[in-house]
Amino acid sequence: MLQNERITTPLWKKLIFFILAVIFLSIQIVIYYFTIVGSFRESRVLYIIGLILSIIVILYIINSDASASYKLTWVALITFLPYFFIFLYFSNYSAKRLPKRKRKKLEKVIKENYHNNFKSYPNEDIFTTKVARLIYNESFYPMYNDTKIKFFPDAKLKHEHMLEMLKQAQKYIFMEYFIISDGQLLEELLSVLEELGQKGIEIKILYDDIGSKRALSSHTIERFVKIPNLKLAVYEPLGLNINPAVNYRDHRKICIIDGQYSYCGGDNLADEYVHLKTRFGYWRDNALFLDGEATTSFLAMFLDMWYTSTKEQLDIKKYLGSFAKENQTNFVIPFSDGPNTNTHVGYDVFQSLINAANKTLYISTPYLIIDDEMLNAISLAAISGVDVRILVPKIPDKKTVFMMTRAHYKKLLHSGVKIYEYTPGFNHAKNIIVDGKYAFCGTINMDYRSLFLHYECGCVVLNDPIISEMEADFLQALSVSDHYTLEDWNKRNIFGKFFAFLLRIFAPML
Repeated sequence: MLQNERITTPLWKKLIFFILAVIFLSIQIVIYYFTIVGSFRESRVLYIIGLILSIIVILYIINSDASASYKLTWVALITFLPYFFIFLYFSNYSAKRLPKRKRKKLEKVIKENYHNNFKSYPNEDIFTTKVARLIYNESFYPMYNDTKIKFFPDAKLKHEHMLEMLKQAQKYIFMEYFIISDGQLLEELLSVLEELGQKGIEIKILYDDIGSKRALSSHTIERFVKIPNLKLAVYEPLGLNINPAVNYRDHRKICIIDGQYSYCGGDNLADEYVHLKTRFGYWRDNALFLDGEATTSFLAMFLDMWYTSTKEQLDIKKYLGSFAKENQTNFVIPFSDGPNTNTHVGYDVFQSLINAANKTLYISTPYLIIDDEMLNAISLAAISGVDVRILVPKIPDKKTVFMMTRAHYKKLLHSGVKIYEYTPGFNHAKNIIVDGKYAFCGTINMDYRSLFLHYECGCVVLNDPIISEMEADFLQALSVSDHYTLEDWNKRNIFGKFFAFLLRIFAPML
């Protein structure tokens, strides 16, 4: 019997979290109250305990392997409200990674089903070898040179292509999306899936509960579940979080067909991505289509998350495609990132791409909320003579996040980085293009959530002709964007400057 799989954080855990938060906040308020009214004796013991705890925790944070910006934020907050923010810090820390026991079990399941050694192809390009080793050593995903790649400069083109490829499915379809939303796009997809399900095609669909909560109706979910041979699953976070509603989401966007074909990009299954609904002006997005053995890595990612969400273990060997050796001259490395690992492979890949730039460095991102290390790397590239250009939205989806993005402009502008704001609407494409030779396309935004918290995925593409297409698309987008200059930055009023200062401090928590 087909059913909607769902794993939730128990209500009693959320209730305990809320009660403890109130208790620790109340203790802190009592301490400050007695201090202000002059009755310090009543709060002396609590004050001393709080001071000792804060010193211990601050030393622990300083010696952790987190970024300097992340450390600074927590040190400042714990200094101000020790009891409350010490509680929140360790609640956040415990949820930042899957429990060790569960992580080991998950790694065991995936490694048992995913036997693929690092492929070191003869290559004179030093960076190609280095980034391949980096990704493999941090996430076990290998490099391929036998996969054809197609670039979509618009999600509408990708959606049309994907519908046609879905109709040709012979064995199965796996889909994983952050957002699945009611609308015309979903109606078109449901029509195809209903027909395929009737034919006996195995269909598995995984979506993020928070990303889709307001967009996907219970009626539509029932339609999914009624399709023969279709199984629908929901991802929700495990453990306690500072904000259980938003932290540690499944932000991936993947479609796999028969183990042979796969899609990955910034677009979700919602009308605004294909211009059937207007939100924040014109929606700019990109995606990739892979035809070949590299699809195996996306298959492994999907099975990883399916197991995390449903506890159903699927044998990858059952779903592998049959591949003809293409001997392409390009290289592609699909990879994933998330709280089920001890590394931040997305962050490390971005740093590697930035540091590899000799001539040009083009970055497209909906948000620019990054730590000092990455800001320094981008700034140093510009100072050293690299043509660095960054594209962000002009019409934001979240005003506070947009202000936070602008708060990170100062150092970049002083270093000679050219920043553009996409005038037609919302730039949602996530790309890094280096020297016209190397590129990234996927789901990872340049913000703390994508780089350090969420489940993400993407592709590093090396020496492929599509990189020139990506570069041309990026430059075309710049031609209709506003060039934000240092003069524009200096024209901000005092309130804007002060607000930007505050936002920079709290950026690692948002």
